[in-house]
Amino acid sequence: MVGNQEVTPESGPGKGRRLEIEIISSGRELLIGKTVNTNAAWMASRLTWIGASVTRIVVVGDSVQEISGAIIETLARRPAALIITGGLGPTYDDMTVEALASALRVPNALNEEALRMVSEKYSAMGLPMAPQRIKMAYLPIGAEPIRNDVGTAPGVSAELMGTRIFCLPGVPREMKAMFESSVLPALSKRSGAVYGERTLLLERVPESTLASVIDEVRRLHPNVYFKSHPKGSEALPLIEMHLSAYAPDADSLSKALDSAEGELISAARQIGALVRRGCA
Repeated sequence: MVGNQEVTPESGPGKGRRLEIEIISSGRELLIGKTVNTNAAWMASRLTWIGASVTRIVVVGDSVQEISGAIIETLARRPAALIITGGLGPTYDDMTVEALASALRVPNALNEEALRMVSEKYSAMGLPMAPQRIKMAYLPIGAEPIRNDVGTAPGVSAELMGTRIFCLPGVPREMKAMFESSVLPALSKRSGAVYGERTLLLERVPESTLASVIDEVRRLHPNVYFKSHPKGSEALPLIEMHLSAYAPDADSLSKALDSAEGELISAARQIGALVRRGCA
């Protein structure tokens, strides 16, 4: 339970059903182009390969109102999980924990376990517990800290109405370590699907010609996603075709991708394409 809100028991989505996950990345540096949002791309890839589906990635600035508003909007959609990165440190513009408390409508309070984690870190460095460091031990009431083995600021774990919420540091190496040790194992247990993909390289046929072929094949395979990536030009065409799918199990996944890939290869060759498997 978080505050006065009852939390539903943790359960999987059922075999074959994908976990829907949303990501909120906070930080003005992302909005002004100073920093590329590699955190979101890395997490999306890792989550996809456990059979989860990242349905939305949002970037917001260092503002309690903006972060809280994005959290509230996400919770209204009730995804299986929400992952927030950035804003957990000791400075004035680290506002994610305050924003989370605002969104959950609970106060922040000093968390004894989080305080112990932070104290141990600074004690090992021979540094005192200044107010800015104690700030990192405040969590929304009902939330739990996530151990940060690489940095100093603990992460945050909470749950509201069936949505698991994870707050992770924005520093990539800290985020990745915490994600691998705490977030991914928790979500993997709840995943009810498997994911797979295939890549084909098509030459000699421009994308505008291939478009009708893709439409015909994808109508026969509604559970497979077909995406064309032009690598050349209309005059010298080279197209990377990416086929991806989710399924209840590995056998069903292989059958779906095998069938879709085979029909696309056959149809593409009929219009003069040179087709080979692999990556550009």
